Amino acid sequence: MENTIGVVTPKSDFTFADQFSVIDGENSEFYGFLLRGMTHKLNNLLAVIQGFSSLIMMDETLDETVIENISHMKEAATNASDLSERILPAGGCSQITQQELLLSEFLSMLEDNLKEPFNKQDIPISIQCPRQVTKVNVDPSRLKNILSELMANAADASSEGNGKASMEIHNPGDFSPIEENCVDILVKNSGTTIPNDKLEQIWQPFYSSKDSSHFGIGLTTATVLSRQMGMNLGVHSADNTTVFWLSIPAA
Repeated sequence: MENTIGVVTPKSDFTFADQFSVIDGENSEFYGFLLRGMTHKLNNLLAVIQGFSSLIMMDETLDETVIENISHMKEAATNASDLSERILPAGGCSQITQQELLLSEFLSMLEDNLKEPFNKQDIPISIQCPRQVTKVNVDPSRLKNILSELMANAADASSEGNGKASMEIHNPGDFSPIEENCVDILVKNSGTTIPNDKLEQIWQPFYSSKDSSHFGIGLTTATVLSRQMGMNLGVHSADNTTVFWLSIPAA
């Protein structure tokens, strides 16, 4: 099904997430070690809360109100554990192992996963990828993280405005100038517009226009991982259409 969204604007109209470059300083290794250690310790404590909550809830003599309260405690501990794991890549603590990757094959394997948030909300989604795509140098698991965050964000935005979404892959020269030698991925959604005064803020950790069930760390994770792998990530939003542009240097 054809699902083209909007007209892509010039590069100068995009707002790029270049303020979260992970800089190698004398303390960067220490802070990375500290954050990984804190996350590990925190997860151990949360596992205790989750485990004992489950045991207590097995007691058939408990009042329903008590069971409900304990279930909320268990859910909160689960969410906190998920958040602590997601903080690591957002804090630049992910180990990056780059390799040559053929995007056409990679995306065909990920297609069901990438479409899942749209299918859950019955939102039209298309993934458009040429049969032959120039190879890129990336960490496959980290690229998956980036694309998953961008697609989840597009699904939420589309659902707010009864819109649709698409992902487009372009070879060097098809979207950006051929001399830049980049493979470009565009994640588009219709239905909503991000106000101009919010475009810089969307990259900030824990910034979110959604309810409290959203951590507000997805786009931060995407931009930190993209910078670690030498990519550029930008956004343009106007006329009820938002486009996230991920530019990946060709191998």
